[in-house]
Amino acid sequence: MIMKTIQKKQFNCIISTFLFVFMGIVCAYSQSYHPSQLTDKKWVGRIPQKSYYGTKIFTDKIIIEKYFIYGGETADAEAEFPYYLADRIVDTFQNDLVGKGECGKYIVELRKPKSGEEFISIFEILELTDTTLKIKSLRNKSANAVEYKVE
Repeated sequence: MIMKTIQKKQFNCIISTFLFVFMGIVCAYSQSYHPSQLTDKKWVGRIPQKSYYGTKIFTDKIIIEKYFIYGGETADAEAEFPYYLADRIVDTFQNDLVGKGECGKYIVELRKPKSGEEFISIFEILELTDTTLKIKSLRNKSANAVEYKVE
């Protein structure tokens, strides 16, 4: 009985490892990214021409964002919202994909402002390394790309 339990745990460990490696290969081959590349890091972004400074911390299910805007007005705000990665641009937020670990080249966020209706915000990942995240908003076509560095 104990041997069967140990064998079952070993089998589950082997399968989990295989799936993780397989998903990494699929993500690399398809020019997309895995959520694990974003998590457990504090990403700090700056846009000098807009006097913007902000941070993003990704967990497996939510983004914790804190931002400051300088130049005339200063805002100090913090927000948490669900997200997932998608391999294509979507029209609706799919809650069932949050935390599933799917690969993608788009960060899909569900923004919930204190006043007003919730909305989807989509960012294209232009670059992602261990220390650099460069994204561009697809909602605001005139927005500059923002480059974040790990702090």
